[in-house]
Amino acid sequence: MYVDVILPLALPENLTYSVPAELIEDIKIGCGVVVYVQNKMYSAIVQKIYDDEPKPFTVKPVISLIDKKPAVNRQQLDFWIWIAEYYMCTVGEVMNAALPSRLKLQSKTHFSALICNVDITAREAELYSIIEKEEKVTLQQLIKRSARKAIIPTLKTMLEKEIICVDEDIEAKYKPKTKTVVKLSKTIKNEDELNIRINSLKKARMQEKLLLYYLSLSENIDFANPVKISKTLLLSETGISSHVLNTCIEKQIFETEEIETSRIETEDVETHDLKKLTAAQQNALDEINKNFETKNTVLLHGVTSSGKTEIYFKLIEAQLQRGKQVLFLLPEIAITQQLLVRLKKVFGNKVGIYHSKYGENERVEVYNNVIGKSYHQKYFIITGVRSALFLPFSSLGLIIVDEEHDSSYKQHDIAPLYNARDAAIMLAQIHGAKTLLGSATPSIESFYNARRGKYGLVQLSERFGKALLPKAETANILSAFAKNQMNGHFTKPLLDVMFAALKNKEQIILFQNRRGFAPYLQCDNCGEIPRCKNCNVSLAYHKNTNNLRCHYCGYSVNLYRTCEKCGSEKLNKKGLGTEKIEDEIRIIFPESRTAIFDTDSMRTRNAYVKTMTDFENHEIDILIGTQMISKGLDFDNVSVVGILNADSMLNFSDFRAHERAFQLMTQVGGRAGRREKTGRLIIQTCNPENKTVRDVIDNSYENLFARQIAERREFCYPPFVRLINITLRHKDINILNQAACRIACRMRTLLGEYVLGPEQPAVNKIQNKFISNILLKITKKTSLVQTKKMLRQCISHLQAEQVFRQVAIQTDVDP
Repeated sequence: MYVDVILPLALPENLTYSVPAELIEDIKIGCGVVVYVQNKMYSAIVQKIYDDEPKPFTVKPVISLIDKKPAVNRQQLDFWIWIAEYYMCTVGEVMNAALPSRLKLQSKTHFSALICNVDITAREAELYSIIEKEEKVTLQQLIKRSARKAIIPTLKTMLEKEIICVDEDIEAKYKPKTKTVVKLSKTIKNEDELNIRINSLKKARMQEKLLLYYLSLSENIDFANPVKISKTLLLSETGISSHVLNTCIEKQIFETEEIETSRIETEDVETHDLKKLTAAQQNALDEINKNFETKNTVLLHGVTSSGKTEIYFKLIEAQLQRGKQVLFLLPEIAITQQLLVRLKKVFGNKVGIYHSKYGENERVEVYNNVIGKSYHQKYFIITGVRSALFLPFSSLGLIIVDEEHDSSYKQHDIAPLYNARDAAIMLAQIHGAKTLLGSATPSIESFYNARRGKYGLVQLSERFGKALLPKAETANILSAFAKNQMNGHFTKPLLDVMFAALKNKEQIILFQNRRGFAPYLQCDNCGEIPRCKNCNVSLAYHKNTNNLRCHYCGYSVNLYRTCEKCGSEKLNKKGLGTEKIEDEIRIIFPESRTAIFDTDSMRTRNAYVKTMTDFENHEIDILIGTQMISKGLDFDNVSVVGILNADSMLNFSDFRAHERAFQLMTQVGGRAGRREKTGRLIIQTCNPENKTVRDVIDNSYENLFARQIAERREFCYPPFVRLINITLRHKDINILNQAACRIACRMRTLLGEYVLGPEQPAVNKIQNKFISNILLKITKKTSLVQTKKMLRQCISHLQAEQVFRQVAIQTDVDP
């Protein structure tokens, strides 16, 4: 028997191994196995099993089987393969993204000492003594303990002299958490024997107290299967020392056992029935179900605070009644916690959560729970961000993609560069499930697909209850500057409504889509701007750490006191970030309580939860944030939302700039007035008559859609063409330009004028590598499959040449 396996490596194709006779009966598709790759051991997933001997090469055998139960099901494998083919990456890269790292095993190289009967140098003697002291030493440990860093040449000579040897050991990264429980000794088999033990403790009062407390927790004693009580709980409740418990164990009254427990905090939640839907919500729900009879995907276009979540809950309830699983996708980790609380109030502990803020062991626990390898109640509802798509669902009935327009659903950095919204539709198709896309501001592509009839379309145009949409208005920054009416970066209209809100004990959200204090520092004398030494970008000033930081590579330096170029002390902080807004707020509203909500301040899971809880409990008056605050958060006391600078979003070199600006402004404005009182949205801009700004004021998505779809049809952008962006990186700009020109010229033979570039982006160097971009437009007349095939060949031929081997090439489908 032979198997093709997927390895967590960027290999162009899967590797083949033979199956030892003792594993033939147990090995199945989806099972994890341990294999050798270039003398290093890795865990791999079995994708294919067959009997025909591969020729003309010999194959290595599988070393071992990790678990008889498959770690990955067939639907997952089909999904991985689709992701790899569509997004032009390897299946190994998909596996790397899909599985928690604790489930991916990789061997470590260990050095062991042999008998030394030869002459060795002083350097060799130093390393030999370190290795000899311990049974096994890793390379990292040797480097740490040795006075020298360049030890690899010395280790090579020691291997040649056969005074040390190398071993590869693989160890499980995931270790289940356990706790000690106390139960009656198995030697106590009936009530008579128990009474004998109790009577024997008359003179040992503490031991007697411990036993009687244990018995008080057991209503009916089952001697064959006695109650297990946490050791920590037993000792803390009785106030008795562990020494007393150990004595009871020696007397065979108690015995202890280690049982597996969860790292994820769970508590019994009192569940409530679902709320009754309004007439508008019920109509929308009926339309969704009717559309699902003929469509696999439905778009729910509902205004902010229209009660879409309650409709989601009704759909989830229907799936649970059928015994199906539900995946509830959200764009940001920040809102998963708030939604989790609401879900648990209705569905209890059937709900699980999955995202990158969980530790690796916690993510393995959720993964095992979904696959059915957990001792806890199985999760039937998973809420999480895009990575939750890769969980091992076996009976998926519905996928809900909330805020489907959000750019956070797109993976931007590491392959696979997938869009979770589009991938969710394919995952649902693989499972025979349905997909519901929900948004107050749908993406142009999704709304176009719904208008064409590819998706079902359901619209919900009124807010829940008596809530009204916020009253939106603009504040002219240029006019305010001309009249000397600016207070810092705040216009008078915005400050007036903020004063009124704080007077009425109401809360405020301020939106500025730039973190830090100031985007850059500039010398007033010579104009010099400090830049990152690794990237072609200015350093942003962060007041909380008092340093200049690069937002691309993380490089930071202490704040300069004088200009490095001319020595002048006239260094001014330019631009506007969330920290600077907070600084100005503390001057204007010294009594107010403020908090920042951006990626710098929300680096831990607890930071998210604390800020959200404090704001919900009215312990924060003014919340200042980036786009994170625009996404689905529901607070009933927010009456004012201020957008500090709309122009920075509109004047961005991206064909989606106006679409995203409309979405951000509408979504963040939707946080205001979510109950009976009408909220206020103030948009500060230099151009109040901008058409997109007017669409936000008039809450007219239809106008925006009509204008955007006309522009995209004229200039050939999605949804009328498919895009593939090719990014090349290399430390030598000349080699980079040659490689980019080669690919662009080759692709023009197929696509002609629909190849744009190569062009350098605005930030053309990151982490000491220059960058060049090529954009491919694939019209409906051109085969997407043929284009991808040609591009793969082109990249493969280019990287086969020695001079271009180090050029990093990344393809981004549907950027």
